Amino acid sequence: MKFFLLIGYLILCDVISSKAQLCNGNLGSPVVNVTFGTKRSVLSKTETSFDYFSGCPSKGQYTTSNLIFGCGNRTWFLMAGDHTRDQNGQFMLINAESTPGIIHTDTARGLCGNTTYQYAAWITNVMQNFTCGGASVLANITFNVKTMQGVLLATYNTGNIPIGADRLWKQYGLSFITPDIAGDLLLTVETNPLFGCGSAFAIDDITFSPCGPTVTASIDGGLEPVNVCANYTNPFILKADYATGFNDPAVQWQSSRDTGLSWMDITGATFTTYAIPKRGLGVVLYRMAVAEMANIGSLNCRINSNAIYTSVNPMPPHHDPENIIGCIGKNLFLPEADPSSLQVKWTGPNGYTSALPKSIVPVLKISDTGLYQLKQGFFFGCTSLDTFYLKVFPGTTVTTPTLYSVCEGNSVALAATGEGTFKWTPSKGLSNDTIPNPVARPADSTVYKLIITNSYGCKDSALVTVNVFRNPGVFAGTDKTIVKGDTILLNSYVKGTAVNFTWSPTTNMEDPNMVSPKVFPTENIQYTLSGNSSVGCGTVLSTVRVYVYKDIYIPSAFTPNGDGKNDQFHLFAADGYKLNKFVIYNRYGVLIFKAKNTMDSWDGTFKNEPQPGGTYIYWLQLQTAAGKIINKKGTITLIR
Repeated sequence: MKFFLLIGYLILCDVISSKAQLCNGNLGSPVVNVTFGTKRSVLSKTETSFDYFSGCPSKGQYTTSNLIFGCGNRTWFLMAGDHTRDQNGQFMLINAESTPGIIHTDTARGLCGNTTYQYAAWITNVMQNFTCGGASVLANITFNVKTMQGVLLATYNTGNIPIGADRLWKQYGLSFITPDIAGDLLLTVETNPLFGCGSAFAIDDITFSPCGPTVTASIDGGLEPVNVCANYTNPFILKADYATGFNDPAVQWQSSRDTGLSWMDITGATFTTYAIPKRGLGVVLYRMAVAEMANIGSLNCRINSNAIYTSVNPMPPHHDPENIIGCIGKNLFLPEADPSSLQVKWTGPNGYTSALPKSIVPVLKISDTGLYQLKQGFFFGCTSLDTFYLKVFPGTTVTTPTLYSVCEGNSVALAATGEGTFKWTPSKGLSNDTIPNPVARPADSTVYKLIITNSYGCKDSALVTVNVFRNPGVFAGTDKTIVKGDTILLNSYVKGTAVNFTWSPTTNMEDPNMVSPKVFPTENIQYTLSGNSSVGCGTVLSTVRVYVYKDIYIPSAFTPNGDGKNDQFHLFAADGYKLNKFVIYNRYGVLIFKAKNTMDSWDGTFKNEPQPGGTYIYWLQLQTAAGKIINKKGTITLIR
């Protein structure tokens, strides 16, 4: 009896091993589809025998993640994204070191008998060559398919999953034929590693799907996506072929309006050729499903073809027929074509044609009156046809000087002639913007646009510039004080439009052609700066006095009695001098005053206390504008 059981087991093993390969035809929609989602998830105790951990898993643990690194004492690969490279896609990472167990188990329900199915998953080793000191136990995984009573129907072992230079996702699995009556089956992915360091791997997209012969669908004889315009006339013809392998095949066309997330059977589309009725806008995918006639009603038993992409795109905007007017002797600028158009064609009276997006009918004549058509071509074969009826009327012409000039604050009368109504823009600075001869008083130079419109609606326009010249302005600067032999810069300026300037006199002036010259007079002098507008806006004058001292003046005494006369002790330094030091000591050598600049003065107090009358010592150090250092020491008498 044991002998016959052994023979039966060997026959079963031979059948199982002969089918232990992935499907080499087409798959149907998955009956089981475990993707681990896009968020961390914890499997139930009935799904796996390994324990969940939210970080790097230790021996006998797993985690689900889309990004994890530093595991295995920093010897495992960085794991980013799932096997499809989706950065949000999760995978299951297992540390099965010396830990046999069930990685994942599930139940496939409602299966058809005598039908081929594929049970598979994507797996990668996560260990590197130096993990476990270069002696890692390699991952080894087994797929089992059993009846609900525990009878083994099919099994497949991956063998040792090799270590590579990087993670290497590979699909492993088996295909097998169900018994005549299948119903529900129990699916397990298991591991029984050797004892020792290692056995770390990741798994993703565990699927159980119908498997069958190759099924290929085409549209209008091709496999490429089809994009058409909403006004298309040729119907889509779908056709599918399938390889041998079905005993009594039946087909069913399906469509999807959500990019393949869900599919709906098309009523009555049960032949290998299907003409898609003309439909509305949007993207629709099509595919054909094949199964044995007895199983065609079950989604769990169908084999699907490749998906065919179709898109019906909206028509470009269409304009209602429009009347346009043109004017004799003028160029007519036709309405511009749509910027997205690929081809443009204008046609009109007198054999008029143009392929330009911005087309012109030059120098209109009465004979140009009539119907003009604009035909445009767009992507996906879309076309549009717009019509315009042109009426040609007598034109009008405006005549006006195009340039006026006026001095700041003054006004100028503009003048224009022509038949029709007038409109000036902008209106700011004009006495009236609807007459041919307004008075302009703009604050700044302005370009006015004048449009004249006759009774037929014909227009003409002109640009009129009013230049505003700024009035001359000069400033010779503030009065200056210098010591004889010094040079000082006059802080003067000239402003206005086209202003010529002169200095008078030019005595002891470095460069009279400069607006702010340097001067070095030997005695008191007054300089006059004159400015003359070369565009007729007048002449202006400004004067500056330069006072010349023989030396720095330091008083010998002062009387701080509050009478407003000689109450402060201060020096009189020339303009441009820099104070380096100005200090005062009493007769005991105590510092009682220190100036910060040449404008500081001593009021005869120290720490807010009046100082007695008598003699005090000062020390002064100045630096001239030319950089020369001047030191002076002496006494000052305080008189009470």
